[in-house]
Amino acid sequence: MRRDKSKPVTLKTPDREDREGLDAAIAACRLRGAQITPLREAVLEALWFSERPLGAYDLRARLEEASGRRLAAPSIYRTLDFLCDQGVAARIESRNAYVACVRPEHDHACVFLVCEACGGAVEIENPKVEQLIGEDAKRLGFCVKHRIVEMSGLCAPCQQLT
Repeated sequence: MRRDKSKPVTLKTPDREDREGLDAAIAACRLRGAQITPLREAVLEALWFSERPLGAYDLRARLEEASGRRLAAPSIYRTLDFLCDQGVAARIESRNAYVACVRPEHDHACVFLVCEACGGAVEIENPKVEQLIGEDAKRLGFCVKHRIVEMSGLCAPCQQLT
């Protein structure tokens, strides 16, 4: 049985905790001395409450629809770069899409489980994974600057539909 792609699978649901998490991400940026412009906040909020990773053009369309004004693609890309540099968003390389990080208040390795069927992504945090990466990098004399690990497969709802 194939999954009906018109029915979205929610891997992260917006609720009170999510709003508090979004507010914490914005506060983390401000604590680092970063300026949070209205566009930066709007992009982060769109990522935070999205059911799946969003590409720059998807974000642009959503924001244009919400604001009623045209946005330049380079502005969206600069904003995404800023949010990634701040550690409050991450790029899912295999999808050329972006997600909000679930633990933006501290530096961590981004480990994502990406569903091949519905396109959803879930971030997991495991100190053991970070430790292993750090130990191997140190042993090899490598200085890690950016850590994103992606694993693709099928999420639980999509497994039930196959």
